[in-house]
Amino acid sequence: MKILTPSQLQKADAYTIDKEKITSWQLMERASLAAFEEIKQILKQSQPLTVLAGSGNNGGDGLALAFHLHKSGYEVNVLILKYTTEFSKDFRINFERLKEKTDLDIQSYSTDSKIEDLNLKTVIIDAVFGIGLNRALPEFVKNILIEANRKKALRISVDVPSGLFLSDLTPANSVVFNADYTLTFQHPKLNLFLPDYGNQVGKIKIIDIGLDKDFIQNLSSDYHYVTQDLISKLFRPRQRFSHKGDYGHLLVIGGQKGMMGSVSFTAKAAIKSGAGKVSVLAPKCGLEVLQMSVPEAMVITSNLDFVVSPLQLDFQPTHICVGMGIGTSGDAVETLSHFVDISTTPMLIDADGINISEKEPCLLDKLPANTILTPHQGELKRLIGQWSDQYDKLGKMKAFVEKYDVILVSKDAFTFIISRDQSYINSTGNAGMATAGSGDTLSGIISGLLTQGYAPLEASVLGVYFHGLAADIYAEKFEEYSLTASDIIDHLGLAFSSVKQSQH
Repeated sequence: MKILTPSQLQKADAYTIDKEKITSWQLMERASLAAFEEIKQILKQSQPLTVLAGSGNNGGDGLALAFHLHKSGYEVNVLILKYTTEFSKDFRINFERLKEKTDLDIQSYSTDSKIEDLNLKTVIIDAVFGIGLNRALPEFVKNILIEANRKKALRISVDVPSGLFLSDLTPANSVVFNADYTLTFQHPKLNLFLPDYGNQVGKIKIIDIGLDKDFIQNLSSDYHYVTQDLISKLFRPRQRFSHKGDYGHLLVIGGQKGMMGSVSFTAKAAIKSGAGKVSVLAPKCGLEVLQMSVPEAMVITSNLDFVVSPLQLDFQPTHICVGMGIGTSGDAVETLSHFVDISTTPMLIDADGINISEKEPCLLDKLPANTILTPHQGELKRLIGQWSDQYDKLGKMKAFVEKYDVILVSKDAFTFIISRDQSYINSTGNAGMATAGSGDTLSGIISGLLTQGYAPLEASVLGVYFHGLAADIYAEKFEEYSLTASDIIDHLGLAFSSVKQSQH
């Protein structure tokens, strides 16, 4: 799914209105009804609601929602934030409908209103500012949003949390509505996924409002949002008449004394993701640990007891995954250099492999084309340098990818997958994944898919999605607080199954 700019979405609105010969109010009504259906799914049962409505079209959406919620039996009150005396045309239409056809409690707030008089219910729907916001909020609006954020309530934003900029970065220390859910129309917007105000966005729900598909198809986009629809198209079923040789032989290189868990997770995740064979090159101290923890993997020991060292193999691996727990010793550097030199297919480099590459930048020049690097945010800084803001970070990632012809999997709350040709933002995952071994597991999943014949970008997109989906399945059954890397691996089968079912 394309991630579009506010300008592109406004053009899509205008084109749809013209092509379908409808009014802008009719399109607004379509959007509000779609959001109304989503809100009913979120709430499950009737609860008292407050709609915070601005003076523009986003406020018009809010008034339309108030109308439909009231007609459906919900207890609703409306607070209009009059930050301008000039209401939009469609806002006025919905305001008149509320006055004429309902007995709703409608109050107006402006610069001289008393904040202590706010009557906020247990559900607050934010429809104050929309995608066009590009200036500081009026002081009284800030104060009302602060009060709404303090309230013990379920908070839902319409299209975008009020206070969040979409055409530029939101200024530091801005007041932004703290949404539990953001019901964004038609297509996601880039700034919803950036960390500066990401905690204010909550869970993103994409609401189809029927904008013209052909027009949107012809719009260019720098980023795509990874949805189940895309994954269903990429994910391939296994052939009944096949054998383990058809699904590749992955070599995992890593581990040192006290750090063998990392390569264990990687090897186990690769096997669970369908790799035909997995061999692990580890120091001698890791032999028993690996044979006991991952009996399906073959173990090759290096010549050293506690760290890995270069080794001549008696087989040609399909792909190599290296870096987990390997350390940054001279022997680790020599090992990484050796396998970079002899590898003829894209590799996956993670953890200490990335840290070594930062210290030995000549290695980056020698990487096979489309090698996958999977840094967390600290490792990313060591690769591309410090960034001044999130847009600068994205620019530096793109420049890095262009320079070295690699794929960056930048791990974060929303993981970005950046290649020369296209960039993706993942949609799955939860906060429970901020736990030891989660990144090692991701490396194994991506490498396992790569070894089976998926193109590097495909393997990266699929791997990140399945990694997050397995964590989401666990969190739905139990609780994200208790999630471990082992739980992610154990739930991969259910993640694959859910996508397979969607293909039929």
